[in-house]
Amino acid sequence: MNIRVPLLIALAVSLMPNVVAPAFAEDAFAAGCKLLEKSDAQAAIKQFDKAIKENPKNSKAYCKRGEAYAFMEKRKNALSDYNKAIELDPKNSEAYYDRGHHWSGQNNHAKAIEDYTLAIKANPNYSAALGDRGMLLKETGKKKEAIADFSRAVELESKARWPLVQRGLVYLDLKKFDKAVADFDAIVKMDPTNFDSYEMRGKAYEKKGELQKAKDDFSQVIKLSPKYAGGYAYRAAVLEKLEGKQSKLAQSDWKEAKKFGYEKPKSN
Repeated sequence: MNIRVPLLIALAVSLMPNVVAPAFAEDAFAAGCKLLEKSDAQAAIKQFDKAIKENPKNSKAYCKRGEAYAFMEKRKNALSDYNKAIELDPKNSEAYYDRGHHWSGQNNHAKAIEDYTLAIKANPNYSAALGDRGMLLKETGKKKEAIADFSRAVELESKARWPLVQRGLVYLDLKKFDKAVADFDAIVKMDPTNFDSYEMRGKAYEKKGELQKAKDDFSQVIKLSPKYAGGYAYRAAVLEKLEGKQSKLAQSDWKEAKKFGYEKPKSN
């Protein structure tokens, strides 16, 4: 077998002035992503440096290097990379999202919401950006807009728990108890072993005035997490509404709640 031909071809390619190893930047980028997933940000940055050196217009590499800098709490470096990523590719939704996280961490809600909005504009199916924008809209009192974001996230992630939880909590704040109960019903069905799903639904039932259903849910909380003080405290409060302040069952629950670290609020 003559091996000289492929060797000659390889040598010819290596001597061509405009030929660059086509997979190098891509391989460095992929390596950096894997390292970042393993939380080795410093090593990841070195790989993203290689990818950027090979292709200075690699918007994704700047974005990911920014994430690595953010992981190391080098926020100025991270912001600089996010800005460069967006400059190179104004449709890079991940860069807008990451920059939104940066502003959120600086408590600049207005800029964070603006960047999350740009991320969603670039990718209308970006459920994480919808979720984070929804959270900030909720925090800034724009609850109807928050519900719209969480509802869109529910459509995009029909099997995900978090958007239903967040939407249900906003409905609870708005005193739309039927809608809150419906969302919490859905998360109970998704995972019947998660005690806080019953806790949230129990609170909704209590505010709605369906005290027996609230009691049943708080009993389930206790069954699933018997050392959680909140379950006993919530059930005790409902029992007092059902049976009066002298309820022996309520008093027993208050004792259990105290044993696990909860102090009953003093009556005025």
